[in-house]
Amino acid sequence: MLEEDIMHELLNKYFAGTITQPERSVLFQEIDSDAALKKEFARMQNIMAISGMANKEGDEQWVVQKMSELMHVAARRRQRRVLITTLKYAAVAFFVSCIWMVYAYQQAMKDAKDNSYTYIEAPKGQSIHVVLPDGTETWLSSRTKLSIPTQFNKKERTIELDGEAFFTVSQDEEKPFTVKTRQYNIQVTGTQFNVFAYSESPIFKTDLVEGSVFIYDKDDAGKTLHLNPEETAFLGDNGELAKSYSTFSYSRYIMNGIYHFENISFKEIRDCLELWYNVKIHLRKEEISSYVFSGKFRQSDKIELILQAIKETGKFNYKLIDEYEIEIY
Repeated sequence: MLEEDIMHELLNKYFAGTITQPERSVLFQEIDSDAALKKEFARMQNIMAISGMANKEGDEQWVVQKMSELMHVAARRRQRRVLITTLKYAAVAFFVSCIWMVYAYQQAMKDAKDNSYTYIEAPKGQSIHVVLPDGTETWLSSRTKLSIPTQFNKKERTIELDGEAFFTVSQDEEKPFTVKTRQYNIQVTGTQFNVFAYSESPIFKTDLVEGSVFIYDKDDAGKTLHLNPEETAFLGDNGELAKSYSTFSYSRYIMNGIYHFENISFKEIRDCLELWYNVKIHLRKEEISSYVFSGKFRQSDKIELILQAIKETGKFNYKLIDEYEIEIY
């Protein structure tokens, strides 16, 4: 377990948007194994207005205020730790350290002011409900990353997504809402839809519940796909976008923290489990990929419980090799 002050520093950097990718990985590994740190993470998420941000009058001003409060908390913690250390040294060293501390504080405030985005990541095996500055709601699946501006500009509402999320977009015809993914941008004005677009997976899928969406290829502006309600966009065998009738009907399950699947192959289930739980699932028998299952489980369930439930059908057994590998036979 890493020292507590280091973890708090990483938490501050995470919510300030200055954390590096290696630091982010260390932080979430510790969150998975440290209940106290997980509680502190949740507390700071509340400060960032997760599960309720910007849903009252004066939202935008409130969000800016809370961001400012968080930056001051982070700066005060840094100051305290530096002060405790410098008091142990001679007066000259203390004087020099104080000068450095003032400079570091000014730089931290400058970085906080310049940083106009908030970065959110759902921990492994957990989901997060986020209310955006415009009132749009989104439910992030496990290991999903979301980049959102602290305040949308006057012409557009744009966010970046790496993972899976369900959106209920606040209606605004004059300010289109755009979800940027690795390869495609999804643009709407007000609607409900689900996006599956993990950067570490070749799968891309968008299911439209109501309203309409336009999907654009980042590499070819001429490639555009329009979806009507109950249609799904996906990548065909040729790697091109295609659409068909959507079987997506479990938005209510997502909102209640439940994964739901109906008559889908184990290959599809395996692909999702590998992404959600950051594991590699090896199949000893390839025919298991084509087995079809239906069921539902809570997003907070451990992967062993999910596999045990599927195992009860009598179609396969499984063995945990280690924390990151599972064998199906």
